[in-house]
Amino acid sequence: MKRYYFTEVLFSLVILGITICGCDNKSKKTSDVDIAGNMGMYVATLPCADCPGIFTHLTLNADSTAYLTTLYMDSDNTSETIDGRWIFTDSIFTVKASNGEVTMYKLLSENQLVQVGETKEVKKEYILTKEAEMLADSFVGTYSFGSDEKGAYRQTLKIAKVDDRHVEVAITKTGGKAKGCEFKAQGYIVNNQIEVNLKDVNPDMKSVMTICPLNSGDGLNVFTSKFDDRYDLMFFCGGGGSLAGDYIKENH
Repeated sequence: MKRYYFTEVLFSLVILGITICGCDNKSKKTSDVDIAGNMGMYVATLPCADCPGIFTHLTLNADSTAYLTTLYMDSDNTSETIDGRWIFTDSIFTVKASNGEVTMYKLLSENQLVQVGETKEVKKEYILTKEAEMLADSFVGTYSFGSDEKGAYRQTLKIAKVDDRHVEVAITKTGGKAKGCEFKAQGYIVNNQIEVNLKDVNPDMKSVMTICPLNSGDGLNVFTSKFDDRYDLMFFCGGGGSLAGDYIKENH
């Protein structure tokens, strides 16, 4: 009788263990699915103490990498991207950037995050909304600035697709007596802008060239991610020229 009772109890414990494990695995799978659904790019104009706002893009990738791009409005119009890694705990994405800064984003829905502080208080002005990312096809084309007159100086920017995230960037000149600019490199697309690490072209440089859509939607702006690095764009030009500028898309 005792042996029978012991066997029955043991069988019950085994069944209970299997049930618990099954629930635990199901919970983990559900969590994975939920997080996967929240990968992507989030956008907002966040509050700023001494400017109209901070135009912010945050991209969370499935491999736990993160990219945060910020542009302080009404300033020098530069947008800097910082990479980092994220972890997810208790509905919070904690992003630790490569420069050591830590920011936290609470999950509100599949399409919204909110930046929070230590108190985890939710404020509507800190909500970021998920948007579709611009990929290579959105940038491909020929852009230019300068005079349309025959023989006049004209600077041309050409973007060619390598894959969804990578493009070939070429800047050349036509016309005019000045030497002009000659540049070619590969760029990476992150947070709706193309970034070119100038160190890949000139090992002595540490700056990043950014290529961003104009607010007017008809072209691209070329500049550096940091204002103080802007003179690096003159290295590739003669006669005091620069790669920087607003390039308008040509219609062919």
